[in-house]
This record gives sequence, C-alpha cells and structure tokens, in this order.
Amino acid sequence: MNDSLALILVKDKEGNKWVPIEYLVKYDIQEVELFNLEDKDLILITKRSSGYLLLKLTLKGYHYFNK
Repeated sequence: MNDSLALILVKDKEGNKWVPIEYLVKYDIQEVELFNLEDKDLILITKRSSGYLLLKLTLKGYHYFNK
C-alpha cells in the first residue's frame, strides 16, 4: 500500500473517522486491493445509502500500518 495512503488511514483511525474513497482516488487504489485488505481484517469498508464507499482501519490494520 502507498505510504501516503497508510498515513492518512492511520491519522483518521486515531481520530475515529471514516475516509471517503473519493478522497483516495489520487493514490490509484483499486477496489480489488481494498477488498483484499478487508479480507485480511486490516480495513473496514462500508457503503452509504448515497452509494459511496467509506474506509476505516481496524485495530489490527492500525498496528500493521503504524510501524
């Protein structure tokens, strides 16, 4: 994963916030990669009623990316 993306997710986890996927488009993140991270229990993905996705690190993901 891109170091900048990991830093954003770690900072938002510390603030207990969700990150809109649209904010991360500039990091060229593929949905498949995100779902692989979710399968490994590193991130949570939720879909809002308006159709956009939000991401948040799990505690396991926080420790993994905050090295």
